[in-house]
Amino acid sequence: MRKLEMLPVALLLFAIASSTASAQYWFQTGARGSDSAAFNSGASVAINTVYQNVTYGSLGFWVGETLENGAFVQIGYEITNQSGEYPTNCSPSGCTNNTYIQAGVPTWFWEYFPAGYNGGNFYGGIGPNASAGANGSFNTYSFKSSGNTWNFYFNGQLVGSTDLGTSSSGANPPVAFGEYAGAESNTTPIEKVTFRNLEFYNGNSFLLVPEAYSYIGYGKGSETLLSNMYGISEVNNRVDYFEVGSSLPLLNHTTLWKLGYTLKISSQYGNLTGENGNYSADLPVEISAPQYVYISNGTREAFEGWAGSGMGSYTGSNENATIFMYDNITERALWQTQYLVSISNGNGVATGSGWYDAGSAAHVSAGAAYVNTGAGSRIKFEGWSNGLSSMNLTVNVAGPIELSPIWQQQYLVNASSTYGSVKGGGWYNSGATATLSLSVVNISEGSSEKIGFYSWSNGSNEEPLTFAVSKPVFITAFYKPMYLTELVPVDAYNASLSGVAYNINGNNYSTNYIYMFAGRQYSIAYAVYKGAVMGINKQIAVSSPESATVKLPVYDVRISTKSLFGTPANAKLELAFKNGTHIETTTGANGTLMLYDVPYGYVNGSVYEMGVPMHIKTEFGSGVQLTVLTPLAIEVIAIGIVAVFSSVVVGEMIERRRKAAPKS
Repeated sequence: MRKLEMLPVALLLFAIASSTASAQYWFQTGARGSDSAAFNSGASVAINTVYQNVTYGSLGFWVGETLENGAFVQIGYEITNQSGEYPTNCSPSGCTNNTYIQAGVPTWFWEYFPAGYNGGNFYGGIGPNASAGANGSFNTYSFKSSGNTWNFYFNGQLVGSTDLGTSSSGANPPVAFGEYAGAESNTTPIEKVTFRNLEFYNGNSFLLVPEAYSYIGYGKGSETLLSNMYGISEVNNRVDYFEVGSSLPLLNHTTLWKLGYTLKISSQYGNLTGENGNYSADLPVEISAPQYVYISNGTREAFEGWAGSGMGSYTGSNENATIFMYDNITERALWQTQYLVSISNGNGVATGSGWYDAGSAAHVSAGAAYVNTGAGSRIKFEGWSNGLSSMNLTVNVAGPIELSPIWQQQYLVNASSTYGSVKGGGWYNSGATATLSLSVVNISEGSSEKIGFYSWSNGSNEEPLTFAVSKPVFITAFYKPMYLTELVPVDAYNASLSGVAYNINGNNYSTNYIYMFAGRQYSIAYAVYKGAVMGINKQIAVSSPESATVKLPVYDVRISTKSLFGTPANAKLELAFKNGTHIETTTGANGTLMLYDVPYGYVNGSVYEMGVPMHIKTEFGSGVQLTVLTPLAIEVIAIGIVAVFSSVVVGEMIERRRKAAPKS
C-alpha cells in the first residue's frame, strides 16, 4: 500500500464563497483504493443523495484521484451554506456562466487542478440547483480519459471535459470521500452518506476496486489543529459498500474490504435485507426477509424459510439469519402463497376469517342459528352469500374468498290472557303478519251475564287481532263483565217492530238481544228494516241487564183517490220505496190504500186513471189525497154539454122565426 498523503483541496469554489478570517479546515473521510487499482484511466462510484444543512463552509461527496503528472480530477455533489449565484464552466481562461444554488440542496459538480497548479481558483462546472437528484436516491459519478482528455459523467451523461496532459493516474489509485470544506470547527454533524461500487477504469471497462482502506484526514493546505471527527464504516461486511459521516468509527488506515466470496440471494419477492455481491472472506453477513409480502388485496406470500448452499450458508425457517462467508453462498427465500378468507361478521359470532395456505381447507361457521339482539329481538341464520345454507362450511381456498352470513331479523310476539290461552304468539320475521286468537272469548255467568274479552293491552278490541310485526310485541287480553241488553225497536207511533238488524260500534247484529260491556259506550250507527238502511245514532251504556227502546223512522202511509164529485175512485198505482222495491196496486173500491210500517214513510210513484199519470210522493208519515177523472164524470159532463148545446140551438131557431114573422 502506498503511503497516504494529504489530497488536494476539493470544493475550492464553495470554500472560498464562505470563507472568513478564521482558520479553515478541509476534513476528508472515505475510502482509498489499494495499489491494485492504480495505473487506471478513470474511476466511478455511486453516492446516496442526502439533503442536509451546513452552518459554515460546504459539504461535498465525490470520487477523484491524482494523475500521473500531478493533476487532480474529481466529480460528485456539493451542499453549500449560502444560497446565491455561483460561477460555472470555469477554466484558467475564466468562467463563462453563473448558476443559482440553494443552501442545503445537493448539486453535482466536477473539478480539476492542472499539473503544478497551487492557486485558489475553481476550474470545472456546476450543475443546476438540485441536480444531484431526489433525497435518498443513488446516482453514479465517473470520469475517464480519452487520450489526454478527461471526461466527466453524471449517471452516464457527459457533463464536462478538459485536457490535463496525461491519460493515466500513474501509481495513484482512486478515492471516494465525504468532505467538510472551509469548516471553522469539527462540531457540525454530517448525516451518514452511503457510497457503493467504487470502480476503476482499465481502458476498456470499469472494475470493482478489489481492496480499499479507510482514510480520515485533511485536504492539502488544511489547518490540522482540530481532529477530524467524521468517521467511516463498511456496511454489513459488503465489499465496496461503505458510509461516511458523524457518529461512525474513527478507524484510519484500516482495511475496509477485500474481495472474498460472492453472495447470491434469490427470491420471487422483494423487500429482503442482504444483497447480491462480493463480501469479505470469513466475515458474517446478516440476511433478513419479511414475514409477509402483500401481493394484492386478499393475496400474500408468507415467508417459509431459507434454503442455503455453500459453506457457512443457512437453511431454516428463521426470517433473520447470519451467514459466514467461508465460500460462495446462495440463499433462496421460500414462500407460501396465502389467500384471505374474509367473513363479514357484523354480529360478532361468525368464525373462520383469516389467512389460509393456497389449496388448504377453511372451516367457516355462522356461529349460531340464532343471535339475540335485544329483548324480544333476534336474528336467524338463513344461509351464506354463496347460496349455501349449512351453518358450518368447509371451503377450498383457491383464491381470496369473501363470505357473508345472511341473517333474518325476527321479533317475539308474546301474548297472554287472564282466561284461557292465546294462539299465534312466537317469533316472526320482520314484516310478517301475526294473527292472535283467544281460546276463550267469553264465560257465561248466568242467563243474562257473562265475562267477555274486552280489549288487548294495546287498545285494540279486535278478536282475532291481525297486525304486521315490526318490533317486539308484549300484549295481554283483558276481560270485563257483560250484560244482556234487549233492544226494543218501535215505529214513529211507538208501536213495536220486528225483523230489525243493527250496526253497533261497527259490528252487525240481526237480533234484539246483545251482550254489552258494562261502562262501554255503544253507538247504534244505523238499523236495517225491510231492507232499508236508516240512520239512528243512538248511544247506549249499560251497567246491568236492561232494555233500550230504539225508535225508527217508520211511518204508515195513506193514499186516497176520489172523483170530481167527491165520491171514492179506484185508481191504479205504481209505487217505489226507500229499500228499492216496487209495487203495482189500486186504491180499491173505497178509494183508499193504507201502507203500514214504511221506512221513512217514503213512497214515490204515479196514479193512473183513464191512462193519465199523476205523480205522488210521501215522506215521514205524510199522506196523499188525489181527485181523479172517472168515466162516470166524463159521461155526466158530456150530457151537460149536449143539453147546453141543444138549448142554444132551440133559442136561435125561435129568434130567427120571430124576426121573420110579418109585422102588424
